[in-house]
Amino acid sequence: MGKKTTALEVIEKDIEAVYLGNLRTVEFDLDLPQKGRNGSMISWTSKDERFITSSGKVTRPAYGKGDRVIELTAMFGYDDETKYKTYEAKVLEEENDIQVAKIYPVVIKEQVGHYFYLPQVVSVKTKSDEVLAHSVVWNEEKMIYSEEGIYQVAGRLKDTDYCFVAKIEITEKIQTKNHRDKKADAFPLKSVRLTGNSMIKTAQDQQLKFLLSVNDDQMLYNFRKAADIDTKGAPAMIGWDSPDSLLKGHTTGHYLSALALCYAATGNRSILKKSTYMIDALNEVQLAFENDPNYHYGFISGYPEKQFDLLEEYVPYPQIWAPYYTLHKIFAGLLDSYEIAGIDRALTIADKLGDWTYARLSRLSHDQLKKMWGMYIAGEFGGMNESLAELYRLTQKKEHLKAAMLFDNDRLFFPMEQKIDALGALHANQHIPQIVGALKIYEVSDLEKYYQIADFFWNSVTSAHIYSIGGTGEGEMFQQPNVIGKKLDEHTAETCASYNMLKLTKGLFQYEPTSDKADYYERTMLNHILSSADHEGIGGSTYFMPTNPGAQKGFDVDNSCCHGTGLENHFKYGEAVFFSDPEALFINLFMSAHLQDEKTGLDVELIADEAIPEMVTINVNHTDRNLKIRKPYWSKTVVITVNGKKKAVVEADNYLFVEVSSGDRVIVNFKITYRFEATADVPELVSIAYGPYILAILDDQSEYLTFSKDPEALKKIVKSAESLDFSMGKMKLKPLAQVNHEHFHLYVKMV
Repeated sequence: MGKKTTALEVIEKDIEAVYLGNLRTVEFDLDLPQKGRNGSMISWTSKDERFITSSGKVTRPAYGKGDRVIELTAMFGYDDETKYKTYEAKVLEEENDIQVAKIYPVVIKEQVGHYFYLPQVVSVKTKSDEVLAHSVVWNEEKMIYSEEGIYQVAGRLKDTDYCFVAKIEITEKIQTKNHRDKKADAFPLKSVRLTGNSMIKTAQDQQLKFLLSVNDDQMLYNFRKAADIDTKGAPAMIGWDSPDSLLKGHTTGHYLSALALCYAATGNRSILKKSTYMIDALNEVQLAFENDPNYHYGFISGYPEKQFDLLEEYVPYPQIWAPYYTLHKIFAGLLDSYEIAGIDRALTIADKLGDWTYARLSRLSHDQLKKMWGMYIAGEFGGMNESLAELYRLTQKKEHLKAAMLFDNDRLFFPMEQKIDALGALHANQHIPQIVGALKIYEVSDLEKYYQIADFFWNSVTSAHIYSIGGTGEGEMFQQPNVIGKKLDEHTAETCASYNMLKLTKGLFQYEPTSDKADYYERTMLNHILSSADHEGIGGSTYFMPTNPGAQKGFDVDNSCCHGTGLENHFKYGEAVFFSDPEALFINLFMSAHLQDEKTGLDVELIADEAIPEMVTINVNHTDRNLKIRKPYWSKTVVITVNGKKKAVVEADNYLFVEVSSGDRVIVNFKITYRFEATADVPELVSIAYGPYILAILDDQSEYLTFSKDPEALKKIVKSAESLDFSMGKMKLKPLAQVNHEHFHLYVKMV
């Protein structure tokens, strides 16, 4: 007993003697002792190694990302006794050391008698030629002018001495609305069925099987627990949805969307039964919250309202974790359950949740909202603006549209309005859904600025921020335009970002059906989304798609964001195969699929063998319109026959207009060659492509493989006649989607 007491006393004295300095303002590495003054041994663990390692190395958050409070746990051991002590260290964000070469002109156009706010950011170019959105402090912010004229307001870049002047143009009337009719209509997913044998069909079938195996009560666990109702004996969720996670509930929202999409894509009645059960259970949860005086009307979540309270007090991540992001997933799942699966009660829940959102946010000031949305991670809100705008379309409650626009984010939107690509250093998937929301707001309001924002953003990303597979972002972040080759590593191309970029692409295509949008959709769908699925059917999805030499996929099942979108992705393949206008049916994607649409009466089959992408057959069973067949970027020559006879076609904007009648059989032949696709910043780094496929070279070497820059070298690649297996001597290549756990190279170095 004496020895035990002595050991504990030694530990207590050593704990008391440890001094780590001022942990309230950490800027430099910490000296973490390994041995106590009285002889106890000390080992350290950090809650977040990104900012303080277990050895005490400190990496401060970048300017604008906010301070971080990191828990350090010390284990003191002496003889057979141990004791733990936790310390909290506040790591300060880096100072603002920006060197400005140019502040882009700020010109604001408004009309007489209207209140307006100046933007919270301006676009700047640094002396190192980076373009960034930087916070600004104005001498005045909320403004109104009673007379026409040109005015000026002074501003200063926040935390700097850089000053400038904004130009304010006040006129009697400004045209803010511009109605566009959609030029191409999408078909409901239930009208398109995947057919035949293909990687796409296999991925969908495996995901259907996985969804059927999911425990619905487990998906409801966090919601029932938060509402203090029976959890039905279900096990707790794991990973990002575990009981101690501050993001719990987001996967359940994705699951609702996945069930709805799956039912539409497959017609599986068991999936509809699961979807109905989930909505009925969530209705019980919402009613339980309503009966609790501690909650406001309409609330529903997997955790209490406290996170939303703390956000309004500007409590940073990781003390809170993106409460409106989680809410958006629930919102989207409810709306998908109503619109796609046809479950009316889901709209009732969403309607009340929309009322809750407006009641909560409408009482906050403009400055408070902007500060919240500008907070790193804590203020991330997914596509709340999209869901609320869609809810407005369904309910016509003006409060729902007002709520959608309360999520306007100047840091993203204002540079887009200026037509300036200031995406560098922004979190990619935090901001892409906000742009999807901007387009949805335009759809229901005709407010032109939102369309312009969405259109410029799409063009900026697809022209200067994507890898050869269509994915974007490195370490989840946008980089400067055309910085791709310098950012090939294991943390590229977050799957969520591609999920949302395809959603944006589909939306924009309906307004302006151009081939570049369809080209991008095909590239990303086949080479990134399809490649993100595990081959065992365990519901896994890649978080990042690595692009470094000797890369290997990792399939996440721990309820991350990309696991969530991964639940949905493989039921969305039929969404963009066909579009229509009054004169023609667009054939955008070349896969085996059958369109049978009740509204138009169209009945068209595509028959494609993915191993032979040179040819696709189109059986026109019933039609009242002709065909517009996309001429893909990967085929300079396209030959079309109708009922065995070569057909002269009219080509316009990379679409081939083909006159057809019911009963016609159309065969489309593409000329496919191998090609290099180089990165803009490091042109010697290239991907090898065949038709729509980016080819992965199977090799575990950690250095870049070399390839002759002579285009004739590509002719040495040999393709199997019956598959998408390729070889060049001992080198084996295949489409990235066919790679599972093998090591691979997406880029090679030309010499």
